[in-house]
Amino acid sequence: MKKTRQYHGTDYKRRIVAEYLSGTISAEDLAKREGLVRGQIYKWRVQLENRERHERIAEIADTEGVSIEQARRIRELEEELAATQAKLAQTVLEVDLLKKLQPNSPFARESSGYIDTKQKLARLRGRAK
Repeated sequence: MKKTRQYHGTDYKRRIVAEYLSGTISAEDLAKREGLVRGQIYKWRVQLENRERHERIAEIADTEGVSIEQARRIRELEEELAATQAKLAQTVLEVDLLKKLQPNSPFARESSGYIDTKQKLARLRGRAK
């Protein structure tokens, strides 16, 4: 007997993908629970990312008064900037950690202070509870 195709709304897809991306449950377990195929969750994630990308392009074109091609280029540059910022943050964190691992190094005193700030914030949050 042929299985009928199921159609799921965008809100349902967003909820499933958000739950998967939160890391609280694996794609396999989530798919079993919802009666889906694991690959469907991955496909929905890509579809939603593409939809958000196209919505952002349309938003840029409307608000900035530029052509669709220019809006696409702006979106590409935004994505490139976000990736570069993430890499920079990771590099700063790694450098700070390396400096902390070698406390006798003359460079240890020159850390960016990221780790110290993070530790102070953690202590402050602990007191607030």
